[in-house]
Amino acid sequence: PAAVYMDLVRFAMIDDYGSSYLPSHVWAFAVGWALLAGVIGFIYFWKAEETYGRG
Repeated sequence: PAAVYMDLVRFAMIDDYGSSYLPSHVWAFAVGWALLAGVIGFIYFWKAEETYGRG
């Protein structure tokens, strides 16, 4: 998943790296990974919220 975001950063930061160098699936993978990480993080912290501050 890191390569997807490296391609997007390259696209955003380098002027000569145009959309012709960016594969068509990169945006779909980036959105998919972001949603997956957000859902997993939300579930993880939601399940563990009862133990916060009770160290």
